[in-house]
Amino acid sequence: MNYNIRIMSPAKKDIREIHRYISEEYCNSTAATRRVILIYNKIQSLSQNPARFPLVQDDFLSAKGIRVTSAETQKIFYIIREEIKTVSVIRILHGRRDWLRILKQDDDYIE
Repeated sequence: MNYNIRIMSPAKKDIREIHRYISEEYCNSTAATRRVILIYNKIQSLSQNPARFPLVQDDFLSAKGIRVTSAETQKIFYIIREEIKTVSVIRILHGRRDWLRILKQDDDYIE
């Protein structure tokens, strides 16, 4: 069964920031575009069997159903909404960032 993919506003902002950062810090817009394409491809793959990736390893966040997968150094956080067959991508963060704190602070997208 295919799931619809919904990229939430914070995740869209994250993608724009990833592209900007790679373009400016490394002076390489081609690499930035490649990274964004990789992220979008990984997100699209969630339309098939999105539960194959684990819940995050935090009691509070896993109770909210937040799962995680990776695209190189970025972690893609998402929630499966079975009742409407939709995957909501909520954030895309570099793996070295304090994603646990960020997700707990910015929880307005958690239903």
